[in-house]
Amino acid sequence: MGLGIYREVSAGVYSIYKVDGASDSLLPITTTHDGVLGEVVEVKLFIRNNNASEYYTDIELEPVSKTVPSDVIGTATGHGVKMRAGNTQPTEAEWDAIDYATTLSFSDIGSSGSADTNTYLPFWYRIECPAGAPADNKENVVLRLYYTANVA
Repeated sequence: MGLGIYREVSAGVYSIYKVDGASDSLLPITTTHDGVLGEVVEVKLFIRNNNASEYYTDIELEPVSKTVPSDVIGTATGHGVKMRAGNTQPTEAEWDAIDYATTLSFSDIGSSGSADTNTYLPFWYRIECPAGAPADNKENVVLRLYYTANVA
């Protein structure tokens, strides 16, 4: 299947959240927000190889809006997406230092002669909803994976 985005449902138990592929590459990350007061949602997710015959290099992850481009860059609609690679949840000060819609780069998963299906590369996903936004489920933001697939 390739690379997938996973979430941890309980300690050490992971569930596929999004599969990268032709029909699934634009599955949205759905979040619910309090539009009256405004709200921030932060989620820890993981990238993992689920193909035992390939390894992956040049891995990048980009937040993209399927409908309103400004929904990921924090401008016209006030919505914005930030991401940070790593295991530890960023503090507010660290989030403040991160630009909206920044593409993340990750280390390789596997290597020549060895497909790695056990490594989970963690990252934090944050979407901000401004106060006064209309009530809605935010379903137009997708995470697009770019990578080079190599035969193990």
